[in-house]
Amino acid sequence: MTMQQRTEPSPAAVLIAVAVLALVLTVAFGPLGFVIGLALFALMFIGTKNKSAEPIAAARTRSRLRRLSTAGRVSIVGESHHQDAITEVVRLATTHTPGPDDDTSVPAVAVLVPEAGNRSAVRVDLLRGDGSAVTAGYLRGDQAGEYEPLLRELAERGEVGSCPARIVGGDQRYGVHLHLGAPRLLLLDHDALGTAPTLPAEQQVPVVGEHAHQYVLHRVVDGRTPAHVIAELRDIRIARGSHVGEHTLEVLLEGESIGQLTFAMGLRYWDMAQEWRARTGRALCEAVITNEGTRGLQANLLLPR
Repeated sequence: MTMQQRTEPSPAAVLIAVAVLALVLTVAFGPLGFVIGLALFALMFIGTKNKSAEPIAAARTRSRLRRLSTAGRVSIVGESHHQDAITEVVRLATTHTPGPDDDTSVPAVAVLVPEAGNRSAVRVDLLRGDGSAVTAGYLRGDQAGEYEPLLRELAERGEVGSCPARIVGGDQRYGVHLHLGAPRLLLLDHDALGTAPTLPAEQQVPVVGEHAHQYVLHRVVDGRTPAHVIAELRDIRIARGSHVGEHTLEVLLEGESIGQLTFAMGLRYWDMAQEWRARTGRALCEAVITNEGTRGLQANLLLPR
């Protein structure tokens, strides 16, 4: 957060100037000049006092949220010191005030902030509805050491890592866990979708037909494998084979097809993709692209179990 700069003189400078003016008027006009100078002094004092009481508007410089992989679950520590803040997030996210008998499971959005001056501390803040954030705890020391270099690299670019979180518990005894991928594949290389929600990343599901779309895959990964990306699922009908005409899901990267799911996998995830699209606007999921040598680039989606 940065404060707006003020161009007007400070109250102390104004008072000194008025005092000098009053002295000059006293010398020039005697007692009458002294009275005039005193009146000016009083008026300026009141004006500067009122002006100094006005709040200075703050210009908030918010880092851009960088969507991180959700392919994992990480518990945080230190929530006991931030129960009031977590309770407030729960209250803002639900339609009722949490009671003593509530057993809460509330989704939230977390941001991971490497603390300045401490190379081994990563603070976990939870976003509130107005875009501000409150501290909920910290990553464990060993985990912080693994995530901190990458998060600090993001911070240097004006970005802050973001991931889904879940608040569990009740009666102001809340815990928080993060849906957060391992450091090795934490960054999603295709981040143009911002913080758009993706299907839970719980298991790998292979894509078929990538051999016909190698040019798209090569353009997306740009020589970097493994690459962690966000893919989109779209309904299509199978064009050939024993299941021709049946529904399955096509896989898109940056709006272009890279293959599709098998009939069996399409059948398993078709309804889920429809529900997710109806709820969020797009059926998005995480995917990992690897280089399989003579087989070329291969894609695996990360989808719910």
